[in-house]
Amino acid sequence: MLRAIPYLLIALLILAPGLVSAQFAGRGKITYERKTNVKQKTQTEKQDEFTQSLLSKMAPVTISEFSLAFDENQSRYQFEKEREVTGVVFGWGKIARENTVFTDFRTGKVSSLKQVYENNYLVEDSIRRFRWKIEDEVRVIAGYNCRKAVTRICDSVVVVAFYSEQILVSGGPEGFNGLPGMILGLAIPRLYTTWFASAVTLETPEIAVLQPGRKQKKASNQQLLEALHKGTDGWDKDYTTALNWWLAL
Repeated sequence: MLRAIPYLLIALLILAPGLVSAQFAGRGKITYERKTNVKQKTQTEKQDEFTQSLLSKMAPVTISEFSLAFDENQSRYQFEKEREVTGVVFGWGKIARENTVFTDFRTGKVSSLKQVYENNYLVEDSIRRFRWKIEDEVRVIAGYNCRKAVTRICDSVVVVAFYSEQILVSGGPEGFNGLPGMILGLAIPRLYTTWFASAVTLETPEIAVLQPGRKQKKASNQQLLEALHKGTDGWDKDYTTALNWWLAL
């Protein structure tokens, strides 16, 4: 038994760098799976005969893959691919499907690429501040211990997050931030959408700054909302309200 102790110490020394990095990661890349339950949303909120007749043809969920490359100074969240699903995908399942968000933690600034109808916007603004309430519930996501926190956007839309203090950067999917660790799980019930990390790779990532393109309009968050309201005048109120929530991510 005593002879086995040196071998155990050697094994621990070999594994120690990996154990430390897993507990105190300051840079890496996270893969998120975003699921939107389009069918449930339609079935719950639209009771007219025509809409209900479409349910049998509708895809139950849309599934997209996003990545978040991060280090202590900055992060870049971007769309990677959309998975094939069975059934038709209507407009709701395509909203905000290719958002790109660049966050500079040093300057407190965020740049994001968002689309409103046929127009592409480069939105430049300050990092948003969320009022998080940290709760006792815990769960493991992608191998990391995470704790639950809750906030709201647009005054009434509840956002549930699960963050890990094992990843030291205060970031997350879309524009969410402000917790004592990285957000690995996110759920917004009123959008019927969840974001959960499926993999975390501890590496030194390449993080490209967003560059404005020829067809992109520069705007602040407020100007983006004004463009939304102008373009949806006379539209279905529930739909335009939901668009407002999506743009607030």
